[in-house]
This record gives sequence, C-alpha cells and structure tokens, in this order.
Amino acid sequence: MAIYKTVLLGIIAYFIGSFSLSYLITRKLIGKDIRNIGVKNAGALNVFLNLGLSQALLVGVTDCLKTLLIVVVGQAWGLDAVHTIIAASFGIIGHCFPIYYQFSGGRGAASTIGIFIYFIPLELFISLIPSALIGFRIKRLGMTPILFIALAPIIAYIHHQPDSLVFATMYITLLMGTINIILKKRIT
Repeated sequence: MAIYKTVLLGIIAYFIGSFSLSYLITRKLIGKDIRNIGVKNAGALNVFLNLGLSQALLVGVTDCLKTLLIVVVGQAWGLDAVHTIIAASFGIIGHCFPIYYQFSGGRGAASTIGIFIYFIPLELFISLIPSALIGFRIKRLGMTPILFIALAPIIAYIHHQPDSLVFATMYITLLMGTINIILKKRIT
C-alpha cells in the first residue's frame, strides 16, 4: 500500500513542484521571463538578483512550502520517511523541470529545504552556517545551496540519525547534483 501512496503523492508533488511563482512575479512586475535574465533560471536567487529581497523571500518560501506540503501529506498518510522523501523528491524534479513552463525551471535548493526542514532541521541549520560563510568567503553565494545540500546528510549521519533517513537525504543530494549537472549543460 505504501508504494501506491508514494507513486500517487509523487505525481501530485511533480505537478505542485511545477508551479513557478518566480516566473509569475517577474512577468507581472517587469514583464520579462525570469528564465531569460540574470543567471537564467526560475529560482529565488535569480529573483533576488533581478527583483530584490522581498520578492526573492516570497519565492523561496513558496518553493520550500511546495515540498514541505508533500512531506506533511505523506506523513499524515502514514508513509515512512523514506517513502515520503521519495515522493517529495518529485516536487524538486517538478521545480527544476516544470511541465507548465517547457521543462525549464529553477535549481531546486529551496524545494530541497522543504524536505530537509521537516526531517533534519537541526542538521540543515548547522549546514547553512559553514555553507554561507564559504559562499561569502569565495564571493559566490550561489554555491551556498550546493554546499548545504551536501553537508546536511553528512551532519545527519554524525548526529546518529537513522540510517534510512541519512540514505534518503543522500538520495536527495545525489538527485540535486545530477539535476544541476543537467541544468548546467543546458545553460552552457
């Protein structure tokens, strides 16, 4: 029964993840497609660079809530952490390859936070600190999401989180790495 719920929730997650507030806000405020300006993706960082902090926060929180909603539904349906994370990962895929916007979306960092904030909130917070410091130090804040997505599962392992949860969050890290390699090749 868990497999059927996971598949159904994964399909729902993909369609929810495909919704792009960054695209809609940018179209409304400046009449442009966010995917064609700045760093050429529909993510909160690009909104920040082109529209400002308040719009970027709105976009980032919305992107985070897309997967967090799926996680909450999965847990309410009685799915374990692994099945819930697998289903929610399709929200990340939807964010990065949205069906409503010709499969061209964001990089998925905020959507990943939606999953991590539920299952490993302390580890996420701990990983954000060194990630932000490194991003500032090397003058590439865009690297911060890559670093915290990679560090959070490692910190979860160090904090003796259950192995299944550590492996499920590592799956998210590998998924994000793969997606971002694909997106990088698409842009260049």
